[in-house]
Amino acid sequence: MIETTVAIVGGGPVGLFLAAELGLRNVPVVVLSELDGTATHPKANTHTARSMELYRRHGISAELRAQGLSKHYRTDVAYYTRLLGHELHRVPLPAPDESIAETRELGTRWPTPEPQFRSSQLVLEPILLERARRYPSVDVRFRHRVQAIAERGDGVELDVELATGTRTMARADYVIGCDGGRSFVRRELGLRFEGEVGLSLDFMGGRMQTTYFRAPGLHARLRHPHAWQNWFLLPGLRALMLTLDADDDRYLLHYQLPADGSTAKSFQEVLDAVVGAPVTAEVISPAEWRAGVSLVAEQFRAGRCFLAGDAAHLFTPTGGFGLNTGIEDACNLAWKLAAVIAGWAPDVLLDTYQAERKPVAERNTAYALSLARHNGECPVDPAIEDDTPAGTAARAAARAHLEAHARWEYDTPGIQLGVSYRGSSIVVDDGSLAGPDSPVEYVPNAAPGSRLPHVWLPGGVSLYDKLGAEFTLIGLGAGGAAAWRDAAAASGVPLTILDLAESRELRALVQADWVLVRPDGHIAWRGDAAEPGAILAIVTAHIPERIPETA
Repeated sequence: MIETTVAIVGGGPVGLFLAAELGLRNVPVVVLSELDGTATHPKANTHTARSMELYRRHGISAELRAQGLSKHYRTDVAYYTRLLGHELHRVPLPAPDESIAETRELGTRWPTPEPQFRSSQLVLEPILLERARRYPSVDVRFRHRVQAIAERGDGVELDVELATGTRTMARADYVIGCDGGRSFVRRELGLRFEGEVGLSLDFMGGRMQTTYFRAPGLHARLRHPHAWQNWFLLPGLRALMLTLDADDDRYLLHYQLPADGSTAKSFQEVLDAVVGAPVTAEVISPAEWRAGVSLVAEQFRAGRCFLAGDAAHLFTPTGGFGLNTGIEDACNLAWKLAAVIAGWAPDVLLDTYQAERKPVAERNTAYALSLARHNGECPVDPAIEDDTPAGTAARAAARAHLEAHARWEYDTPGIQLGVSYRGSSIVVDDGSLAGPDSPVEYVPNAAPGSRLPHVWLPGGVSLYDKLGAEFTLIGLGAGGAAAWRDAAAASGVPLTILDLAESRELRALVQADWVLVRPDGHIAWRGDAAEPGAILAIVTAHIPERIPETA
């Protein structure tokens, strides 16, 4: 019998990050994964700025950057007829070391200590596994397949099959399904996906084949400057090739399979076609998947069971939002679950997980699908490769479409940093106007519900490095910390109090004497004066009838 407080089904990046978040709070966790270990086939290849900020809290963002793409290779996105043919359009993006430097410059569109980063899930998962296992309360068990789940009384029972074929039972107070798009947990709970499942496009809309391979010498043959992501637009064939390691010539090729079930071109045929010359390649691993989906579970909670990551929402990967939406799910759920387990918040706090995260999942999946549509609608005239006036015109038409579209996929600070929980029952609305929710524009603001805007403190210290593990109260002017300290002690709410009155930049953003920051980095309340006990009761879901008059 396995006994624990929280059982996480699924040992991918969302499950492992969630385990680390709970381990940070000393919550007993068992991760049950049917796989042999961490990923061996590349999947997600983009880590948003927000995910990197959350990794930073665990001290692993620098390690991820060190093991990911070479610091010196730019992360451009390029569109071609063929790799050795015509370049149609290019989105210039910085190399990892350049992006870090740019965050220190005034006027950046990305006000964060951790710019987005390109690296495979192959690199991320071992780092998360090692981090999760550092916490004594976390137990990660691979080759453990969950066969049944049943809520009984004050707990959940799981029937688990081990690699040896033997069976054992597990019992947990709570279960979280982080077991992917085909989630056993979601199906066992009877929760359905809702949304778009059958979008048909020439590319990124139907059955897809992906192949992880090594092609020695391919990088040296490039006709155009290096790109991290390489798109190919040919009559009757579109494909995407990601550079996973330029020094080792490792790549990932995506192409669409015939919708009518007819015989598909082989990987080698597609690779030779998109490069424009024969290529010697070693296949490391293939996989099949489906694009053109935008799905969100009807519920994220059923009693003592929850869904997170791909189990809760399934993306078409355009934009790179799937993994990252799951990481934010884990951050949101972990602090709430830990608070209820520790006794300083009621069970109703857990209902706010779905209330806050489902709208974000719907927003992000819909946007990713719109990007897939834009990609699929790019015109590809039969003459696009010809060195003729007709070919020139065909390439110009494709270029015009790409110039209008590409920025909306790769330069998205609004999607990444602009998530707001405004309107949540555990956010104290101050009546300020809501800013626009633009995918490509982010305006730092401190309206309750928003992510706390980042500033650099004296000595080049990140504001985020000063925040506590749970609630943090930042003072930017008047006194009164003692009342907050007493209220926190009386209610049992863990509270770190920071005096940052010297930060004029933060004061200008917050526009108040105090700002209360949640454990997930979002603002719960701001103001000049208040009754601390009443505010803490609201933001922990005790929900008093009203907020007493401010002094």
